[in-house]
Amino acid sequence: MYCDAHLHLVDLDQHDPGFAYRALSYDWRGAVVSHDPEEFLQSEALRVKLPFTIAGFGIHPQEPDMQHAEFLSMLCAQRKIDFIGEAGFDFFGDKPLRSRSAEAMQLQLEAFLFQVKLADHARLPLVIHIRKATDVIMANGRELRRLPSIIFHCWPGRLEEAQMILKKGINAYFSFGTPLLRDSRHAIESLKGLPVSRILSETDAPWQPPHGAEYTSINHIVDVVEKMASVLNMNQEELKHKLALNFTDAYLIEGPK
Repeated sequence: MYCDAHLHLVDLDQHDPGFAYRALSYDWRGAVVSHDPEEFLQSEALRVKLPFTIAGFGIHPQEPDMQHAEFLSMLCAQRKIDFIGEAGFDFFGDKPLRSRSAEAMQLQLEAFLFQVKLADHARLPLVIHIRKATDVIMANGRELRRLPSIIFHCWPGRLEEAQMILKKGINAYFSFGTPLLRDSRHAIESLKGLPVSRILSETDAPWQPPHGAEYTSINHIVDVVEKMASVLNMNQEELKHKLALNFTDAYLIEGPK
């Protein structure tokens, strides 16, 4: 079974209309993220066409306003989502809300801490998006230790940073995707150095396409897992089984044992 720990169904359908209606040639499950109510409803309609998915909703750090906070709280209260996210911090690029200005930091921090508190109260996993912000995550380690599970989507940091997060007692998992296909040095070093029990596979489809591709497809999970097996020098079937176990542990769901 292939497990995709992070993808965007609505965005993917815009790049590849009707993809959800085409049968996959392999067993698959995926974690689907949404960031506004309309996207969530559209995503729910697409999810019923796929074999096995779980759903999340979050306030993205690139748009860290709180207008959807009430909607997120309602989804948690009614148990309509399986995880919260993606939440986090993004200080990559030159847009004002991605700067380290006091205003940008305050907006992103407010949205992040709201979702951390909500994940703690609802006992749901939290998916974290970070770019150029590992230090901010570390500064909030006490709050993160209280959460049942954390998934660092498309882990962008160094191995030493991931190890520090685990040493703080945070129940963290680190997901790897198409940057591996571009031979990202940090991704390869982190993958090699982390315990296999702490890694996940993802596509982030349709974003972060591999070289030569217009977008990342749902099928790129096969290439990602193949690359992970090569980097780890593991049998691919053995790794797929381990990743499936990690997926169920990270997202606190039923799965293969």
